[in-house]
Amino acid sequence: MSIFKKVVVQATALFVLVSTGSVYAYDVSFKPFTDVSNQDWFQNEVYSLSAIGIIDGYPDLTYKPDGILTREAFIKLLMTAKQQEVASSTIVAGAPADIEQGRWSYPYVAAAFERKWIDFMLDSEHKLHPETAITREEVASVVGKALLDSQTAEARDRWMAQGWKAEKEKRSFVDREAMKENFGPYAYYAVNQGIMEGDQTGFHPQQSLTRKEAAAIIYRLINKEVAARELEKVGFYAIRSYTAIQRLPLLNQVTLGWSHLEYSATGTAKLETASTEYRIPTGWEEVVQSANTAKINKDLMVYYGEKNLKDFLKDEPAQKAFIQSLKAVVTDSKYGFTGVTMDFEGLMDEASAPDYILFLKALKAALPTYPLSVAVQPEYYYKGYDLKEISALADTVILMAYDFTHLDSKLPSAPLPLVNDAVKRTLASVPKEKLVLGVSKQANQWITANGQSELMNPEIEAVEKRLMAPGVNQSVSLPFFLREITFQDDRGSHEVYYEDTTSIEKKLWLAKFYGLKGISLWYMGNYTDSDWALFQEK
Repeated sequence: MSIFKKVVVQATALFVLVSTGSVYAYDVSFKPFTDVSNQDWFQNEVYSLSAIGIIDGYPDLTYKPDGILTREAFIKLLMTAKQQEVASSTIVAGAPADIEQGRWSYPYVAAAFERKWIDFMLDSEHKLHPETAITREEVASVVGKALLDSQTAEARDRWMAQGWKAEKEKRSFVDREAMKENFGPYAYYAVNQGIMEGDQTGFHPQQSLTRKEAAAIIYRLINKEVAARELEKVGFYAIRSYTAIQRLPLLNQVTLGWSHLEYSATGTAKLETASTEYRIPTGWEEVVQSANTAKINKDLMVYYGEKNLKDFLKDEPAQKAFIQSLKAVVTDSKYGFTGVTMDFEGLMDEASAPDYILFLKALKAALPTYPLSVAVQPEYYYKGYDLKEISALADTVILMAYDFTHLDSKLPSAPLPLVNDAVKRTLASVPKEKLVLGVSKQANQWITANGQSELMNPEIEAVEKRLMAPGVNQSVSLPFFLREITFQDDRGSHEVYYEDTTSIEKKLWLAKFYGLKGISLWYMGNYTDSDWALFQEK
C-alpha cells in the first residue's frame, strides 16, 4: 500500500478476550468448513446461514453437504429462519404423539404444529416419525404452508381454488403426477415463490433432501422475506467526508462528527468544536444546506474516548457545565440540529454503567425535544453500558459492531459471524425497532517479515488502488465475509481484510434479517462509488 496508518491496539481490552492465548475466547467459530469450497454452488448459502447461526457444521469442521436431512431437523431450520418463538416449557395440545416434550426438537415441532404447517405429515396414529428423511415434496409443502400463512385469507382462497393448478400446468414437471395430491397446493406455492425448483428430469417429489439443498431453500426463503424490509441509513459526516456531500439524499439522517467532550480538570468540562479532527469545519454552511435540501435529519455527534471518562461520569459539576455547553450549540438555530448522538467509548468497568445512565438522564432532561441516539460497543468486554437502561432513554441505539481487530490471531475488524453474535446479544436488551447496526468502512493489514507481523490500517484509497495492481491475489474470505487481499513486496508478505461493497451488502442482509431499524456508516468519506450505488439500490 502506498499509504499506511499504524493501528494502536487497545491491549487492555483485548487481554480480557485473549487471556487464554486464543482469540477464540469468543463463542463463535471462525474456521471454514473443510468440505465446502469455492467451486461449490451452495457455498454462499451455507456460509451465510452459518454466520447467522441457522445451520451448524460438525466438530470435525465438515458440513457434510450431501448428508440427508430428517423431518425434525428441517422443521427446526424453518422455524429458526422465520424467527418463530418457541418455548421448551410450553405444552402444545395435540402435538405429534411421537415427539416427547424432553426431545430436542419438541419446541420447534410443537410450534410448527400449532401453526398448522406440518399436519399433512402426520400418519393415521398422529405420529411425525421425526427421524425419517424428509422428502422434497414435504419440504415444498411445509414451506408453502408457512408462506401462505402470511397471506390474506382472500389470497389464500384464490390460490387454493385455482392458483396452484395454473402453476402446476405452467411448470409441467415430467414427474408431477408422482406428487401426493394433497401436497400440490402448498408445494406449488413454494415453487411459485421461487423457493424450490425442478430440473429437466422433474421435481423429484419423493427424493430425500440433502443438507446443501436445505441451505439453498432456507437462504431463498430468508432472502424473499428480507427483500421487503427497509433500513434507515445514517451517515456519519466526519473527518474527511466532503467528497461524499452529494450522497446526502441517499440517507435518512446525517450525523455530523463536529464535536467532542473536553475534560482535563475536575469540576469543569465543555463541548469542544474547534480542535482535533472532531470539529466544525470551514464551510460547514454548505453541509447544513445540503442536508436541508435533502430533507434529512441532522444529529450532532459528541465523541469522547479518553481513560478518564469514568471520572467525568462521577464529576457532577463537570457534567452540568458540559451539558449547558452542549445545549448552547445544539439549540443554535444557525446549525438546525435535530438530534444528538452520544459516542462515549471505552467504558469497560460495570461500575460505570449507573453513572452513564444518570448522565444520559440529565442530558435528556436538558434537551427533551431532541431525539437522542447512543452509540455503544459490544458487551464482550465493555461492561459500562447498561443496554436496557440506555434503550429506555434513547430513541436509537447504534451498535458499533466492529474494531474486533487482533494482531496475533489476525482477526479482522468485523467478521460476519462475530457481528451476528454481537447483534443477537444486544437484541436481548434493545428492541430491534431501536437498534442500528454500525458498519465501519476500513481495512486491516498484516505485514509479515522475518517472522514478525505488524498491523496497519491502510487508507481506503490505497486499498482500492492496490486491488487494481498486478501481483495481487484476492477472494472473499469465509466465514469472515470480507475481501482478502494478499501480495508480496520489499516490505514482506501482506495480508489485508477489506470491508468492500460485497461484505457491506452482507451486513445489510443481516440487519434486514433481524428487522433492525437501520444501519450507520462510519464514516461517509471512506465509502466508494460502488458502496453508494449499493445503498441507492437497496
